[in-house]
Amino acid sequence: MDDSGRAFRFGKNWDLFIRRALSNERICISREHILKFLELPDLAGKYFLDVGCGSGISSRAALEAGAAKIVSFDSDPDSVTTTERVREMSGYPPHWTVLHGSILDEAFVSSIEPADIVYAWGVLHHTGQMWKAIEYAASLLGERGVFYVALYTRSSKSDYWVKMKKRYNSASAFRKRLMEAHYILRHTVLPQLIRGKNPRRWIKHYKSMRGMSYLTDLRDWLGGWPYEDAKIEDVVRFCRKKLNLELINISTGEANTEYLFHRPDEKG
Repeated sequence: MDDSGRAFRFGKNWDLFIRRALSNERICISREHILKFLELPDLAGKYFLDVGCGSGISSRAALEAGAAKIVSFDSDPDSVTTTERVREMSGYPPHWTVLHGSILDEAFVSSIEPADIVYAWGVLHHTGQMWKAIEYAASLLGERGVFYVALYTRSSKSDYWVKMKKRYNSASAFRKRLMEAHYILRHTVLPQLIRGKNPRRWIKHYKSMRGMSYLTDLRDWLGGWPYEDAKIEDVVRFCRKKLNLELINISTGEANTEYLFHRPDEKG
């Protein structure tokens, strides 16, 4: 990929989310989203590996779902600190470990015990080497494990968004606020009004989507660099032919597609 452009400070954005928006309600929504996609009633007895843990909300959701072991890691020191704060808020559970490391670091990856659930939601496409990151994350699947990954989906506007992200990350703080306001008007307010809906109500209920915050996700989207995306068929083909993984669930979203894979010869 073209790696020019200033990288976005994902961890700083997640820090603001935790400080301003994290709540038990959001954690519950995140937990239910994860369990629904996995088609499981809970995570009792499961080892949950959170690749690129970001805010730590998904790891906390796994904790609430009863996971027996949780390992969270991120290459961004601010994300590690933020996740550690969420772990602290959870009472320092001894079966939850937070690490600083990159999914692209082969030595670091090899030091991690394979997991029942390898979870990488919206992170591998920000590594600068998405296909390598997918391969390394999938290598952490334990026996009968599942790989839950969300990736940006290639669209006709992908090239436009690449330019927008580079522009956003190079902009002054004031210019960033203007770009955010323009996005809100063009991509949220006007479309909602055209549909005869109240945009303020839509933003207020945005948390129903995985427990996230509208403004946090907006800044993540505008600033999210490095950035890659892929067609659904290319992801499925890569995982099947390169990694011997079979697709068992899929859900398309506004920008991300959620995939659930397993190794067919290891499923009990």
